[in-house]
Amino acid sequence: MQKIVGLETEDKKLYKKNTMRKDMRKYIQNLVTKGVYKPGDRIVETKLAKDLGVSQAPVREAILELVMMGLLEERPYSGTFVKKQMPEDIEDIYTTRALIEECAARYAAVKINEEQLEELSKELETMKKAAEAADIELFVEADVRFHGVVMNSAGSKSLKRIWYFLRMADWTYTTTQLTKHSLFELCSMHEMIYKHLMSRNMLSAGAAMYLHIMEFAGEVVSGMQETEN
Repeated sequence: MQKIVGLETEDKKLYKKNTMRKDMRKYIQNLVTKGVYKPGDRIVETKLAKDLGVSQAPVREAILELVMMGLLEERPYSGTFVKKQMPEDIEDIYTTRALIEECAARYAAVKINEEQLEELSKELETMKKAAEAADIELFVEADVRFHGVVMNSAGSKSLKRIWYFLRMADWTYTTTQLTKHSLFELCSMHEMIYKHLMSRNMLSAGAAMYLHIMEFAGEVVSGMQETEN
């Protein structure tokens, strides 16, 4: 966990809570992606909290986020279970994300400012360093921030709300684990999007974003089927 500097007491509590929830979400997602938790397995909130030595609150919040993401499902009077991902479900998730972010990239190509371009450039540098160090955690964090900047640059509250509510960015961790592309190749894809945004070309920026996301749909389907078997 990062060192907390310059925060008031209440801010520290909120920071710790958010960080704990994020860590729990990544932990559960990692176990599902690797096949430790298989489709149909029940996720027991109390057991997870006890095994990890944490309170139930962040575990409960993480589970709810993974339900919204579509990785888990709640069954009435039964609990929360790992959802069996059908190929059409994965394709639907990635197509929806691709369409939303294609639209955002088009808007961003017109509206993005120099400060936001600088933010994207910094995230690209972090991705390169992560690729050189083979640090997937660092890469994913920079990747998610990169896409977040694009969404913010679009200036559409509705698009951002849909993107956030559906937990679109949370699939990045699963994608990066299951893809056959190297971190260097993934970095190059983001560089291409960045160049089109810099050139203020709506069509090419949107197309680059759409193709970037759709590139992984088939790989994730194959990867999740392998972990099931």
